[in-house]
Amino acid sequence: NAYGLNGMGFEAVQLFQKVPTNILDACIYVCVLNACSHAGLINEARQIFEMIPFNQRVEQIYTTMVDTFNRSYLFDEAQKFIDEFEKSHRPSIPMYMSMLSSARNEKNGSLVQTIFDRIESKFSDVESCLTSATVLLANTHALSGNKSLASNIRMKLDQSGMKKVVGISWTVVDGKVFKFRAHDRSHPFSTEIYAELDRLRIELMKYDYKPDDSWITRPLKNDETAESVLCGHSERLAIAFNLIQRPTPTRIQIVKNLRVCGDCR
Repeated sequence: NAYGLNGMGFEAVQLFQKVPTNILDACIYVCVLNACSHAGLINEARQIFEMIPFNQRVEQIYTTMVDTFNRSYLFDEAQKFIDEFEKSHRPSIPMYMSMLSSARNEKNGSLVQTIFDRIESKFSDVESCLTSATVLLANTHALSGNKSLASNIRMKLDQSGMKKVVGISWTVVDGKVFKFRAHDRSHPFSTEIYAELDRLRIELMKYDYKPDDSWITRPLKNDETAESVLCGHSERLAIAFNLIQRPTPTRIQIVKNLRVCGDCR
């Protein structure tokens, strides 16, 4: 699992091959398949899946295989696994959300709409799932340049009363946990944080950094720029706070409840 979390897929597979077959279980299979997923080891994942006994092919294993294909944009193969799984199981939300997220990353609007329609049909009573799916649908249209349609979808979501998940980033400095939300100015060091972000932006522009406004999923307000919106993301606030507290940190660790946007990466 540690190899997988650090992108060392080949090492994870090599270690897996040394594990005695009599102690292999679903947890071990999920760990090695997850490592393959993050490293793009499609063939290795297929081979490992084929060796898993049918009575150990639990939902988490199918979900990880679906995620493996989705990360490499092999959506047809992912759908085949979903279809096979649903022959004997109830539909799985994580499988569809994995496919929806990858289709969003590929900016495949038609596929995102197709998957969204399936989610809306299969999980109509799961509000949290529908909310996340609707946000991803809006984000896809925004990434494709259709911010007007994205804004309309978000407006309908707001009018529906469904609650969106607020993006939050956590970081630990000197043994204390600090929490940040996008464009948060409630922190005592707010002035210093935004000054540090501005300094970092200017420094990055020396190395040809250009803000990717395709990650802005709503129309800009009159007093906003692409830079001001992107620089206000919660993970950037957390990074700036770390740099203020420790100008030369050996490590900055941030945990976020939502996926980091492409520009922040």
